[in-house]
Amino acid sequence: MQSSVFGIGKELVSAQIKDNNAYYIASKLNEIGVENKFIVFLDDDLDDIAQTLNYFMNKTPLIITTGGLGPTFDDLTLQAVALATGEELILNQKCLSEIEFFYEKLYNEGKIADKNLNVNRQKMAYVPKNAILLKNSVGAACGVYLRKNDCHIFCLPGVPNEMQTMFEDKVEPTLKSIIEPIFTQSQTIECSINDESLLAFISSETTQKTHVYAKTLPTSFSSHTMYVRFTAKAPTKEEAKYKLAEAITFFKDRLSRF
Repeated sequence: MQSSVFGIGKELVSAQIKDNNAYYIASKLNEIGVENKFIVFLDDDLDDIAQTLNYFMNKTPLIITTGGLGPTFDDLTLQAVALATGEELILNQKCLSEIEFFYEKLYNEGKIADKNLNVNRQKMAYVPKNAILLKNSVGAACGVYLRKNDCHIFCLPGVPNEMQTMFEDKVEPTLKSIIEPIFTQSQTIECSINDESLLAFISSETTQKTHVYAKTLPTSFSSHTMYVRFTAKAPTKEEAKYKLAEAITFFKDRLSRF
């Protein structure tokens, strides 16, 4: 299975904060055998998010979004998902109850002055009609899981500890039950050539002959060496490791003749 990861928020596209969510999700996906193909950052714009979702629903069978689930006017992710999938956006009573419980708990702990569900808090309980709720055991906003045709869409909070907990508790177990995994193994070696244009002949041949991606990693001509990263993919980790070892052996043999 291949995936796309979206980071949604003006603070991301304007570089006001550094995003770590996409890196975390892509890494976790790789561990369970999902190949992440795209990472996309989007502004808080309803049409942009919906149109981008529409596009990527035809590119990868898995989309995971982070951010845009909160109580403010510019938290638009679930509205965009509803728009992109043709789903009705409804007030989900179970989600509303969980939000109510969350704020009542904060009130009882003396952390907030008002426990009542104002319209902004209620806003977080509007979800696509056929979505499955993903419980937020850390914060207020529920996540959702929606399957539309052959695409699985997960929407997670943007707050890192909320997102990570929800991914590990809810998303990862679901994915393990539906995916046919493709595992990745990588290794980097140092070569005694510092000219990428020359090394490209060997890396290209290695990739074509072994079907293992050999990526040159140039630094500068002040160095006398250069690194090459090899990435192998296979249905099992053992097969990926075997392909990786074969490719490196092939590469070193060609390099010795250069």
